[in-house]
Amino acid sequence: MTLIQVIINSIIRASELSLLALGLTIVYDILKFANFAHTELAMIGAYLAFLLNVGLGISIVPAAIIASIATGFLSILIDRAVFRRMRGSIGIVVMVTSMGVGIALRNTVRAIWGPDARNYAVPLQKPLITPWFRITQLQIWIIIVGVLAMVAFYILLHYTTLGKAMRASSDDPDLAQASGIATEKIITYVWFIAISFASLGGILIGMETYVQPYMGFAIIIPVFCAAIMGGIGNPYGAMLGALVLGFAENFGLYINFGKVLNLGGLLPFSKDLFIPTGYKPAISFVILIVVLLVRPRGILGKKKEG
Repeated sequence: MTLIQVIINSIIRASELSLLALGLTIVYDILKFANFAHTELAMIGAYLAFLLNVGLGISIVPAAIIASIATGFLSILIDRAVFRRMRGSIGIVVMVTSMGVGIALRNTVRAIWGPDARNYAVPLQKPLITPWFRITQLQIWIIIVGVLAMVAFYILLHYTTLGKAMRASSDDPDLAQASGIATEKIITYVWFIAISFASLGGILIGMETYVQPYMGFAIIIPVFCAAIMGGIGNPYGAMLGALVLGFAENFGLYINFGKVLNLGGLLPFSKDLFIPTGYKPAISFVILIVVLLVRPRGILGKKKEG
């Protein structure tokens, strides 16, 4: 595998994770709790797209758009049925509740579709192959969608009334409410935006690999790692954290640690030593531990006052 291929793979991974980490961090920013059902809702979006695409024969692009919107509305219903009733509870209580919601969603999908992996009805396409890298049309679209989603969120946050209200509600909810901002309405919009983004990320992952009930559980650590590494509650930190993690995961598998250990031939260690691909999730754990030890608030996180 060439260096250029590793860079491309890292950008693709970062594009997927950023959509999920962004949604996770803006929910935390407004509601102040870690939503462990976040990636499970992304899985729900992936399965809704599968139902529309394979079950009803709808093309994957409109299926993905409809599924993302539908999952956004589902998150609003879950908020009103569960989380809205717990607004005054401490964060850890709501967090544990979100774990229960996530388990319920996962097992509901498993009961309906079974545990087997499934694929979208997307025709096989010839990849672009060069001496330096290999990339498919789907992977190109994953990068494009990721970039467009980030640009759209930036415009939303800085150039719309809703975005300004979201930032005000995040900085000081009481002052925002006293200023006439309907915080509950803002929370509804936040749920819809966050989970629609997450659903889109889940669909992209499902298109590149496959869809199965445990896909949400499988990506929860990288998503939380990206959000925390960038600075939980900071949307731009989530994007940066996803980019750093994407590069770290792929370069961690690419580097020959045998050459690192022998210090360029100075030591007698001569074996090649690579991290097996099965240990890729461990890279997320290691990076998260290092960041929490060195900079607990994350790369772009603000230092707490007092």
